[in-house]
Amino acid sequence: MLTLEEKSILEEISFEEPKMLLYKFNNLIRQSGSEDERKAAYYIGERLAGFGMDYEILWPEIYLSTPVKAELKIIGQNEEINVKTPSYSMSTGDKWVDGELIYASSYRPPYATDEFEYKLRFESDPKGKIVICDGIPSPDKVNDIISNKGVAAIFVQSGERIHEGICTSVWGSPGYEDLANINRIPVVSVNKPDGKRLIESLKENKVRAALRTLLDDGWKKCPLVLTKILGCESPEKFILLHGHIDSWHKGIGDNALGNATMLEIARVLQNNRSKLKKSVWIAWWPGHSTGRYAGSTWFADQFAMEFHDNCIAQVNCKSTGCVNANTYDGIMWTEEMDDFCRQIVVSVTGIEPKWTRPHRAGDYSFNNIGISSFFMLSSTMSREKMEKLGYYEVYGCGGNIEWHTENDDMSIVDEKIFLRDTKLYLAGIYKMVNEPLLPVNIKKLLESMRSYLHEYQTAAGDSFDFGIVFDELRNLELSVEEFYDKVGEYRNDSQKSDMICNTILRIVRKLIRINYTSRQEFRHDPAAMMPPIPDLAPVLMLNSMSNTDQKFLVTQLVRARNRVLHALKECRQIIMDVSL
Repeated sequence: MLTLEEKSILEEISFEEPKMLLYKFNNLIRQSGSEDERKAAYYIGERLAGFGMDYEILWPEIYLSTPVKAELKIIGQNEEINVKTPSYSMSTGDKWVDGELIYASSYRPPYATDEFEYKLRFESDPKGKIVICDGIPSPDKVNDIISNKGVAAIFVQSGERIHEGICTSVWGSPGYEDLANINRIPVVSVNKPDGKRLIESLKENKVRAALRTLLDDGWKKCPLVLTKILGCESPEKFILLHGHIDSWHKGIGDNALGNATMLEIARVLQNNRSKLKKSVWIAWWPGHSTGRYAGSTWFADQFAMEFHDNCIAQVNCKSTGCVNANTYDGIMWTEEMDDFCRQIVVSVTGIEPKWTRPHRAGDYSFNNIGISSFFMLSSTMSREKMEKLGYYEVYGCGGNIEWHTENDDMSIVDEKIFLRDTKLYLAGIYKMVNEPLLPVNIKKLLESMRSYLHEYQTAAGDSFDFGIVFDELRNLELSVEEFYDKVGEYRNDSQKSDMICNTILRIVRKLIRINYTSRQEFRHDPAAMMPPIPDLAPVLMLNSMSNTDQKFLVTQLVRARNRVLHALKECRQIIMDVSL
């Protein structure tokens, strides 16, 4: 429940400052690396200064892939087909890539949460051919085409509009080891009527097509706005509120509204800074749309030690206050934040949320450091509302199909919903930084891990045994239970509460990495489907393999099991070393 002080703070939220930002940004095409993006960053800086706040504009040099133009022609026909190429498509320049068209259907693999994580099933050999398939140009599908030696891809989107997007699985600016995974085939999108006609034509005759793409790929310095509101008791500890400043087209729903929420929260927190026990960092990222989260990734890399030692949580802010957004279905947080976030959503909005495990998306560039996370998108419209409006699923703008199109403008804004969403964000942040004991429930995280392990053991049957993991998990659960039984007594003991905070953070760091990542600490996993406890997830394939392949996978799973066991043991040792 909210306290009287918290309710009073929320009432300070106004639409006056956000409205000015929205009208300003409605006249800017904030593509990363552009002059308009710089104008937007300077505007936010000016407003922060007007609130009496210190801020800085950092200039990371990040790798961007910016679409310029694309063309598609059907050989033997005079028809022009409108197409767009996504960021990180291969740029062919003046060269046409041609080939026979073949269709590939989509399927949903285990733990896929949305269309971005669907895979392809080829109806014929794609080698040397142009593959046409349904959906948006997702990295998983593009990688399927590349691995099967297709030469190009055409994606048939779900409506009349063609949504902009990005088709790489490389997270952030590529490292040297990533070079082999970028810009390998040209990719274009068509709308549903044109795509349906192409697919139907394949049933009658062989069809050949040719396409060419032009993208501006390279390193660019882009503005990253950062402000810090320091807490009065433990200023080194901080929560990070963040969202991207760049956009496709005007990008009011994605993400000028999120930027406006962040600015309004900065204003209110600055006015109440004497009441903050811990600090709040607020960052506006470049490079989200055409750099696959390059701005937030750069920040995570550069400030990794500060995040590891002192960040209590990260909060992503996107698409707040969009018209028709009548639910919090699909709202996201990591499992240890479940109790806290549910209470906040209900207390502020009166709406019961429907949780979704966080996707490998949304500037969650801090998983490999092990940071607790809440929110990614904000409110969204119900399935019933979408069906009534004739909408299909999109991934921002509160479910409105203007997402990533030229139509994402001021028509997206709903003032009443904006105020509700902004209060929700402010309530979560304000309560998080002021709780003497972190409102993080490690028991809930362990419960979820146990349920995932049960699914994996059921799938494995007698082919692989997770028994020793279950045993160690139980040992840790008992230790955590004892730990939480003790901590309540030290709620008002600042010295002990700091020790408890650090203990919780150390444990969460290890468990988040096990539950959400497969790469080493401080490395970034790809922007691809990331199932729970990803090192162990391949066990789902075990019993569908040949005996020979099973042996290879079992070898891999033994190593993965060791990683999980080691992390659980380390967490238990952390608790044993604490003197309460």
